[in-house]
Amino acid sequence: MTLLLLLVLPDQALAQDQPLTLADDPFEITDPLAAQPGEAELSIVGIYDRARRGRHRGTFALQTELEAGVLPGLAFRIGQEGAYGNLQNRRRLDAADAMEPRGSNTPEWGGATRIGALYQIADGQGMLPAIGLLGRVRAVYGPGRPTQEADLVALFGKTLGSGERPLGINLNLGWTTPFDPLPGERAGRYFVNASVGQAFTPDNVLVLAYVREQQERGERDFSLVQAGIRHRLSAGGPVLGFAVGAGIGRDSPAFQLGLAVQWSFGLGQR
Repeated sequence: MTLLLLLVLPDQALAQDQPLTLADDPFEITDPLAAQPGEAELSIVGIYDRARRGRHRGTFALQTELEAGVLPGLAFRIGQEGAYGNLQNRRRLDAADAMEPRGSNTPEWGGATRIGALYQIADGQGMLPAIGLLGRVRAVYGPGRPTQEADLVALFGKTLGSGERPLGINLNLGWTTPFDPLPGERAGRYFVNASVGQAFTPDNVLVLAYVREQQERGERDFSLVQAGIRHRLSAGGPVLGFAVGAGIGRDSPAFQLGLAVQWSFGLGQR
């Protein structure tokens, strides 16, 4: 679906020469800046998770997302995820099988489709941070029953310093609500994502991120520390990202690897 939408963009759409976002894919951070009208951004992320338990521990996942500016301060987002392996590693996919015991012995297929919108409340000028509000719905399908969920996320970001080596700080505070929880399932779960990004050249950024998400009763929170780099291949060109993550606690993956590529198109300026 994302690739189909990309094909209908005008042929003359060109990547923009814009400041490199300090923390973004493959790090689990959403910045609060909405794409401008006429601008679109496509990201493709590949992820490998290694579970702590189970006969089958590896999980491969592929995520795509398209963001398109529709009005000043408002952007539409559509994404797709597919995964194969121990889905209990992928906390957003195992909702389809949430009541099963952890520690998968056989690999399984699963996925999710999400649609949402980002509204930018403040642009971060002066002393105040940039602020955004992200709402999305997600259909999750896997070995268990299909489920539907809704997210509401408050996004905060601030760039400190100017020139070629700024420092960026981002914070996401979110709440996930299933539409039809089973008996015993939580009616809602919180999540917190935070990052610090330090540019050391105009096209290279070091990123440190922390992810925490509440899980079902009887399970410890998903907790992950990530570190890595984002690199822009050329002025206005695609951005590559690489992240290594380490889980904290028994119900988090032992480690995670992420690789991403991101393109910007259109006439708007971020």
